[in-house]
Amino acid sequence: MSSMAIGKASAVFSSKNIENLRLPAEWEPHQGCVMAFNDASGTYGNRAMRQIQLEQATIANAIATFEPVTMLINPAQRNRAQKILNPTIELVEMAHYDIWTRDTLPTIAYGPENSQIAVNWNFNVWGEKYRGYGRDRGLAARFASANGLENQLAPIVGEGGAIEVDGQGTLVTTETCLLNANRNPGMSRAEVEEGLRQMTGAHNIIWLKGSEADTVTDGHIDALMRLIRPGVALVEITDDPLDPEFADLHENLARMRKARDANGQPFEVHVLKRPDWDIMPERGNDFSSSYINSYFPNGGIVMPKFGDPQADAAAHALLQALEPDRHIIQIDTSEICEGGGGIHCNTMQIPA
Repeated sequence: MSSMAIGKASAVFSSKNIENLRLPAEWEPHQGCVMAFNDASGTYGNRAMRQIQLEQATIANAIATFEPVTMLINPAQRNRAQKILNPTIELVEMAHYDIWTRDTLPTIAYGPENSQIAVNWNFNVWGEKYRGYGRDRGLAARFASANGLENQLAPIVGEGGAIEVDGQGTLVTTETCLLNANRNPGMSRAEVEEGLRQMTGAHNIIWLKGSEADTVTDGHIDALMRLIRPGVALVEITDDPLDPEFADLHENLARMRKARDANGQPFEVHVLKRPDWDIMPERGNDFSSSYINSYFPNGGIVMPKFGDPQADAAAHALLQALEPDRHIIQIDTSEICEGGGGIHCNTMQIPA
């Protein structure tokens, strides 16, 4: 399917070898990145869909300066994609609907003998929230099949955006998402943890509160906290007490400061302040103003800006100080963020 040559000797893997999985951290080397070109006019309308496509092109073209990018397209969108995407970006026809590949594609783990295994999180449209996503429900399995990967079904329901790993035994997630009855009804925390352990190799599970106010993803971790290298965490907060997430964000910060990694060591925790809603241009209620929702390609960071010049600059400066060897590209993705997600939600890395 792709010049990335995804997959390696996966035939040696079976569900009996599930104990051997390891989900690598995002900062580990990538073969490339996979995105999905928006074809969801039924959800956004034609005008917004076209604007989302333009913003996706900006994201993809930025990532392509660091690593190969594959864009999944539906046949009717090929001409549009060719018009606005860098010609180095590979276009692959694979039926889909929306743009959120972080959740609709599998996460690629390492299995026995360094094989690549497609971990399928049983995408259920974020708790059966929206219509029109039939093509996206089966995308993970079709992507695995097209690339010769073992399609390993997880024993829980979740999404790639719901988990953050360091590849060394630690996984961070949120109670509001994976313990939600719309994902895993009747399952205990211990049962969900066992499912996470089996699919990622993590044995140290950290639970943050999440977000009660996030009615789109129910508090995905990738908009709240990111591990940017071993032992270093970046936590998003707001100083606006009128923000509906104010209390939950500060609870997340408190828990992360108390947390320990798989080696029993505390994290170096840095705080990233969200933009001021009184300064930003007018946004909808579902707008995701998360700087943490950024993608870390090989040697770079592709991050958003929101129209609050001071906050945009401060977020850029903090990430650059923490990652001096990475080149940062900061872009406006306002239409995408109106859908409740961001840059990271649009991407899925394929580990090297």
